[in-house]
Amino acid sequence: MPMRGMRVASIRGIDIEVHASWFLILGVITYLLAVGFFPDRYEGATATYWLMGAAAAVFVFATVLLHELAHAAVAIRRGVPVPRITVFIFGGVSHLSRQPRTAGEEFFIAAAGPAASLVLAGIIFGVAVLLRGASAPFEAMFQYVAFVNLLLAAFNLLPGFPLDGGRVLRAIAWKRTRSFRKATRIAAGTGEMLGWAVIAAGVVFLFMQEWAPGIWAVVIGWFLLSAARSEGNSIRMDTVLNRLHARDLMDRTFIEVTPGTSIQQVVDEHMIGQGERAVVVANDDSVVGIVTVSDLGRVPRAEWGATPAQRIMTPRAHVATVAADAPAADVMPLLAQRHLSHVPVIEDGRMIGIIARREFLDRLQIAEELAPEESAEHDPEPPPIRTPGGDDPNSP
Repeated sequence: MPMRGMRVASIRGIDIEVHASWFLILGVITYLLAVGFFPDRYEGATATYWLMGAAAAVFVFATVLLHELAHAAVAIRRGVPVPRITVFIFGGVSHLSRQPRTAGEEFFIAAAGPAASLVLAGIIFGVAVLLRGASAPFEAMFQYVAFVNLLLAAFNLLPGFPLDGGRVLRAIAWKRTRSFRKATRIAAGTGEMLGWAVIAAGVVFLFMQEWAPGIWAVVIGWFLLSAARSEGNSIRMDTVLNRLHARDLMDRTFIEVTPGTSIQQVVDEHMIGQGERAVVVANDDSVVGIVTVSDLGRVPRAEWGATPAQRIMTPRAHVATVAADAPAADVMPLLAQRHLSHVPVIEDGRMIGIIARREFLDRLQIAEELAPEESAEHDPEPPPIRTPGGDDPNSP
């Protein structure tokens, strides 16, 4: 679930971010409390209902943040850095810098969040009891936040990715099978089934003309389904990537033209004639740049015949490259982060091949299909988390 938000604070080196979607749910919760929940609980002024609704909404997300900080505290204690936490429409995400290396790490990091929510629910409900008869608005607010935390703990313990319960399930399956990859498939598959079940429940609500819970359930179910599939796919892909290097995925045959070759000749002979989307510009054995299809727009079509490739090429100094021995896992973020279609592969200062995005993904798919199933006794270490932004969200 990749996402970035606005940084609003830092707690012991952990950046706290607020995603734009948080403001939407903040408004929705405030509205529902102000027009429904609080008027049903006590007599008061409309302005008071709205004020207490806004306060309760912020209180809810403060407890969501504490839920995520519990994940982070246990992760850091076990040697897993947590660079940032993001709160968003569906709750929060603790961004781990790497996957847990053992089933025990996975279990305790995942279980910390629901445990914190249960403790918070008990404490907040206790405060509500103490306020009984003293302040109806605050009693109602504390009751609501306590209930939400109880619901948050229960929902997060459902056994399927991307929920905490899914990670607890993976930890248990990992311990029993001694295979991180098999455990991930089990948890991701359970998460997909859970997502479909929530969607089905939403459809039932819609047939009953319960529009708000129906739409909300469908949205949450779709989120769970998508996140479970994404988690399963990313882990499977990372397992394959860990076995490969840039040289395994590059094309050793690539088209070279001289700097003075006209753009029209490049297009006619190589891009249209041979289906190449990128052509290397070289002077003798020295690569000086690269021309891609996207570079053609720099010059009007009528001038292609009189314009040399050197004029529109990206100079070598500005071309992103990878070393031949670089892990394949480093290539994917490079392609995505810089929106590249091709990346030259360098060895001993010479270009020995080129990686094209399309062929890269095709070869990865083939490698995944042909990859041997790892044995339980020799399950590889879980792959590090990587994204185009440098650190991938992994929400325990």
